[in-house]
Amino acid sequence: MKSPEILSPAGSFEALKAAVENGADAVYLGGKEFNARRSAANFDRSELEAACKYAHLKGVNIYVTVNILLSDTEMKQAGDFIDFLYSIGVDGIIVQDLGLGYFIKKNFKDIQVHASTQMTVHNLESARLLEEMNFDRVVLARELSLDEIKEIKKNTSLKIETFVHGAMCFCYSGQCLMSSFIGARSGNRGFCAQPCRLPYTIVDMEGRPLSPKLHLLSPKDLNLIEHLPQLIEAGIDSFKIEGRLKRPEYVAQVTSIYRKAVDKFYKNPFNYSVEPEDKKRLAQIFNRDFTTGYYFGNPGSELISAEFPRNKGVFLGKVLGYNSRTNMIEILLENDLRAGDGIDIRGDGGFGYTVARFYVNKKEVKEAKAGTLIEIKTKKPLKKGTHIYKTSDIAILEELQETYCNPLCEKKIPVDIEVTAKNKNPVEIKVGDCDGNISIQRSDYVTEKAKNRPLDEKTLKEQVDRLGNTVFKLRKFTARLDNDIMVPFSVINELRRNAVKDIERQRINKHIKLTPPGNWKQHLDCFYGGKKAADLSSPLKLSVRVNTPEAVRAALSAGADIIYYGSEDIFATLSTYEQAYEFIKDTGREFFLVFPRITKTFEMEHICSALKKIKNKVTGVLAGNLGVLSQAKNNGFEVVADFSLNVFNSLSLNVLEKLGAKRAILSVELNLNQIKQLKSEIETECIVHGRIPLMVSEHNLLDCQTNKMQNVFGIKDRIGKIFTVRIDEKSRTHIYNSYELCMINYIEEIKKTNINVAQLYLVHEKPERIHDLISFYVTSRNESRIKDVKDIKEIIPNFTHGHYFRGVI
Repeated sequence: MKSPEILSPAGSFEALKAAVENGADAVYLGGKEFNARRSAANFDRSELEAACKYAHLKGVNIYVTVNILLSDTEMKQAGDFIDFLYSIGVDGIIVQDLGLGYFIKKNFKDIQVHASTQMTVHNLESARLLEEMNFDRVVLARELSLDEIKEIKKNTSLKIETFVHGAMCFCYSGQCLMSSFIGARSGNRGFCAQPCRLPYTIVDMEGRPLSPKLHLLSPKDLNLIEHLPQLIEAGIDSFKIEGRLKRPEYVAQVTSIYRKAVDKFYKNPFNYSVEPEDKKRLAQIFNRDFTTGYYFGNPGSELISAEFPRNKGVFLGKVLGYNSRTNMIEILLENDLRAGDGIDIRGDGGFGYTVARFYVNKKEVKEAKAGTLIEIKTKKPLKKGTHIYKTSDIAILEELQETYCNPLCEKKIPVDIEVTAKNKNPVEIKVGDCDGNISIQRSDYVTEKAKNRPLDEKTLKEQVDRLGNTVFKLRKFTARLDNDIMVPFSVINELRRNAVKDIERQRINKHIKLTPPGNWKQHLDCFYGGKKAADLSSPLKLSVRVNTPEAVRAALSAGADIIYYGSEDIFATLSTYEQAYEFIKDTGREFFLVFPRITKTFEMEHICSALKKIKNKVTGVLAGNLGVLSQAKNNGFEVVADFSLNVFNSLSLNVLEKLGAKRAILSVELNLNQIKQLKSEIETECIVHGRIPLMVSEHNLLDCQTNKMQNVFGIKDRIGKIFTVRIDEKSRTHIYNSYELCMINYIEEIKKTNINVAQLYLVHEKPERIHDLISFYVTSRNESRIKDVKDIKEIIPNFTHGHYFRGVI
């Protein structure tokens, strides 16, 4: 059984060193360009090159994140960046953008391409499609169970990477638009503002609170340290630690403990256990409480850290008393405390600070053990019983810093050295490392008979073992010496230095690609050079997404050209689509069945069965993920790719064309100028109206927080905005924008782009409103503008233009 890779994060060079020196097999990091953690320090190009040399010398792989959606204007810059990464020996590139992944595999054949977790790969069929596209690895969605991961691993040759420790997203990664639509800070572009960590209140239809204000969307941190044997036996290839925004000490601590745990398992797989001190250290370095996520089933309410979204630390003690005269509180310590530790006071109006001084028996001390009664000054009165937590431990931090700052703690590569010195022959030194690299160096100097002190094995070894300033350490030494010979130390030292430099070169060059990159510039020039102008002669079609037969009838009577039928409730869709189809079958309009964007492997079996039943009864299928797209195409359906596939550029449109899509609904984060730049051989579509889904989560928010109350409407944020919440048949949560997207007076601008179809997203709307809205858009399409603005405001009181004019950063 092959040992899984321990993959650690690095948001800075210090964090990179912390990962490497504490046992990571690979490190993932981002450049200053094109990555999903753009608020981290990240690496400029010279630092990336230095990072590769540093890690590769120590036998550690480097994966660079280029995991954001790219616009067409960024493709040449992205190509140049990939070319640079290829030239410095980067081992793999992590991508979210389907078009970029295809572009890399076509033009940079020797580099690995990893499908980011932001590709939302959550079923076997999606993984197989990426395998056909020559991707090397997939980072699976965090929402999969261990059994689901096993099924994918067993049925694909792709390397499987999963998260084992660190922060979790509430939403399926890659499907979150909340930060984007609230403040134009897109998680898909690397600028997530983390709205899931903010407080919300569950409210009813009238906006009345049904719950206290809590951090309802803030998951606990993932921690699989106690379950590594099950993950190893499942065949997972890479254990990923989250944390590119974390400090180097965090990277050092988590990496070292997971390294120790994996090694311990392989040493004695039948007696695996985690030491209590290691569990405590993982909690101390950072935690929002811990969870095993979805690996062993849906954790329900245990997933969420509703009361506290920050680092919880470890419990230090309760306030036993407060002296108003001195502003001192008494605490009976349940953990050790030192001056310099960070503490956090919980409760209403809680606060945190670094402890400068505290007292035992009225005397200032620098440290105190658990069980000691201490006094400490606070900035405001605290109630008896208030909980206090230690959020940082200065002694642990200093100890961890030593692991990557102190040269004496540096990770060394073992080498075997053999020296041959025969009379009247050149001296030969042979150095071999643990990876099979060998260097043989011979001197110009020819040995002579010793006149005074002949060279002996002990003296020779002392000279050869002078490796202190290198990354190597002597493992085995062999000497083949004739008696009574003399060799100057300068000769031995020069041979050793040359051999060491040669081994260093070999270790670094092992990662340099032998195959030069393809002519990627010509590829892009040819691709974009033949760009077609928008065909303004073809009339803009109007599509509508609805989910009841009555809504279909209303949409048709109002003039909709295309019907997308269905919602996230697939069973409801399949049980009513035939009734809906009766209204459209003789009208000449297109009728597509909508399949949910989240369809796990076991659900795909039902979908494949459904596809066979609906054959010849629908025009085609609207596919929300690559797996559904693949299965629908294989079953002979016309396929439209949904907006959840995050189509942001022409290369992605080109890929979808190759995969068999008839049309693609573009990312709702594109602005009008970006849409105009798109080149496509397939039809393009954009959503111009409706409440955009901002989140989809495996977590049932309402069931966990409201005891299945039926009058729940949504969640209210800190400034009073209410986001509609719906729970689907699979108990997944869907959160919709508080404002309705409305482009009714800008249809002319939409028509001037490459768009063939404009969509109204009207799932769960009443038939009467659907009819009115479509009628307005038909009029707007035909007359350029709606003149009676009063009527529009009556049915669309609160609306937004989305990103069409502002775009996202």
